[in-house]
Amino acid sequence: LKPEFNFRESDDLAQCYTAWVEMELRAERWDDALSIARRSVAHVPASSSTKVTKGLSKSMRLWNLLLDLEESLGTMQTTKDAYNRLLELKVATPPHVINFASYLIEKKYFEESFTAYERGLDMFSFPHPGAKALWKDYLSAFQKRYSGTKIHRMRELFDRCLESCPPADSSHFFIAYGKFEEDFGLTKRALGVYERMCTVVPAEEKFTSYQLYIAKTIKYLGITATRPIYESAISALEDNSAAQICRDYAKMEASLQEIDRARTAFTYGAQLADPRRNPEYWGEWHAFEVSHGNEETFREMLRVKRGVQAAFSTVNYNAAEMGAGAPQQENLTNEEAMRMIAAREGVDDPTSKESTVGFVQAKRSAEIKDLDEVERRAAKLRKVTSTFVAATASKEENKSADDYDEEIDIDDEDDAGGETSEDDGVDANVQHIKTKAVPSAVFGGLKAQETTQ
Repeated sequence: LKPEFNFRESDDLAQCYTAWVEMELRAERWDDALSIARRSVAHVPASSSTKVTKGLSKSMRLWNLLLDLEESLGTMQTTKDAYNRLLELKVATPPHVINFASYLIEKKYFEESFTAYERGLDMFSFPHPGAKALWKDYLSAFQKRYSGTKIHRMRELFDRCLESCPPADSSHFFIAYGKFEEDFGLTKRALGVYERMCTVVPAEEKFTSYQLYIAKTIKYLGITATRPIYESAISALEDNSAAQICRDYAKMEASLQEIDRARTAFTYGAQLADPRRNPEYWGEWHAFEVSHGNEETFREMLRVKRGVQAAFSTVNYNAAEMGAGAPQQENLTNEEAMRMIAAREGVDDPTSKESTVGFVQAKRSAEIKDLDEVERRAAKLRKVTSTFVAATASKEENKSADDYDEEIDIDDEDDAGGETSEDDGVDANVQHIKTKAVPSAVFGGLKAQETTQ
């Protein structure tokens, strides 16, 4: 049907058709409304088509109206034909594909619905945003239909999905794959899926992935099987997340009464935890040493903390990064902790003694209480040292200007036994000495006798 009015845009003509169909529906002429909707998107021969009429076959307004009428008033075959033609024209969107598959599942055409999903995935593959929704519905529908009876086919679908899925969208499919293996497959394969997830997901999701992997490993293999997972997590995560994993690792070892292993985990994680930004880490280590340590291990913890403070002393943070206003955890002071450890072990209070056996007495004065004071003293010492070195260098330059270019070493050893002469006390630096012959008259008769002999 060629319109009598010359429309400038296809959408204007589509609105006219839509109003016509709605008028027929209000008049309850269902067949006429469905016929008009079919005719609006029908193929028009090239000889009688115009630019405006050609655009009707790709109008989403008319296609949505037709599909609604076909599902409500049409037959099963006419509805399938409408959806198939929509896919052939490549006008369909991911919601159209999902609606088509859901309609077929509702009519018990399961395999045809899976074919519709496959056609949709060919049109909208990753990284298209609609691919994630299509894969989620496809996998869910397939698993619901066969309920674990076609395990190999389900695994192939998961592998296909994860092969093309970008890392940012893969976490949901890894979790679904692992859950499927737990319910219908093998535990070993399920743990393998979770391990693979930890290496694929983006950095901001790795910490959560490792926590899930550890929890599943504890559930199926026991707590001792998590040790290699903790170690790989510490090496793969960033500093803050790795410090948290070290805390969890130490708690796990402490629950098994592996005190030395727990202390090692705390010591390794200490280099990743800035005391200014992560006081909870040091609070837990403090409490651990109070409960399980002794005086020596507690002092070692304090030494490590001072070293970490020095390492992070040049790093600056703003108030938001340091969590301004966050409640601080109250811990025992070092003196109180030492007294508690001494009371538990039945020894004298080490804080009341001037020195402790087995430890080098601290050379820092009591007034040095923080790292800033240490840095100020170091700067003052460098200033004094540089002044002294400059003065010494100036003095050496003045001295060398008066000396000869070559120095003369005088060896005053004795011919008999090599003993030092009596003139050792004379300054060896005395130079420019000239000799002169002594007149014979000075010696008198002594000179004549010596000549005669």
